[in-house]
Amino acid sequence: MRIATHQMQQAATAALLDRQARLARTQLQLSTGKRILSPADDPAGAVQALDLAGAIARVEQHQRNIDRARARLRLEESTLADATRLLQRARELVVRGSNAALSGQDRQAIATELYQILDGLLADANTRDAQGEYLFAGYRSLQEPFRLNGNNTYSYLGDAGAREVQVGPARRIRVGDSGRAVFVEVPGLGTDLFTALRVTADTLQLGQPPAAAALDQLDRMLDHLSTVRASVGGRLNGLDAQERSNADALLRYREVLSKTEDLDFAQAVSDFQLRLAALQAAQASFARIQGLSLFRYL
Repeated sequence: MRIATHQMQQAATAALLDRQARLARTQLQLSTGKRILSPADDPAGAVQALDLAGAIARVEQHQRNIDRARARLRLEESTLADATRLLQRARELVVRGSNAALSGQDRQAIATELYQILDGLLADANTRDAQGEYLFAGYRSLQEPFRLNGNNTYSYLGDAGAREVQVGPARRIRVGDSGRAVFVEVPGLGTDLFTALRVTADTLQLGQPPAAAALDQLDRMLDHLSTVRASVGGRLNGLDAQERSNADALLRYREVLSKTEDLDFAQAVSDFQLRLAALQAAQASFARIQGLSLFRYL
């Protein structure tokens, strides 16, 4: 069969372009470090890589959720620690105010400090986080939860909600406690923490010793805050455990993803050298074929 010169040149051109494309693909693999550059390279591997990338993104989001939850719970724990310190001081003052040897003026001085303690507790109850949201307002996080009214009574303007965040594939953790649960519904108290303490301060302000139940009320307040703090500590421990579990999952996912899509550099360099040599040979052959023509001999 007779093969025309232009047919030989077309075939050589096609072969040359194919070798250039193969070399360029190998060069791109080396530059990106990825074996799979498009789904056509390995359909099954591409699907697996997408699934793994999605799993990694979800776990990374869980880790970010843990960081935010930890910051919020640590702020709650430190706020409750300060409230506990204030209540412990209030208890010391109530014990002192019960001393029959004190004068009315002495008790009024104690009452003045108790009012200051109440101001500090109110400030703790209205603590904001780094985003400006109120820590103890429940779901109404932009509403200041506690207010001292003009008649020296206290109002809770938040709700009973407690926000949760997803920190693992099947785990959610509560990242706060409502002001109702912390400062209002104190077991055995019969009223909110602020009102109970103000009644005691008002009694001392009148120069009278505090009621016999005042110490018991303070002990109930302290016990309640201790219980809430223990709950916060347990949730912080849960975050630490889940963070470790997530880190292990990320390591596994990334190892499998690396095996699925990452390039074998040694093999790729060898392929690149072979394809470069093949391209150079094809280019030399193409140059010789271009020079073939009967017209050169006529």
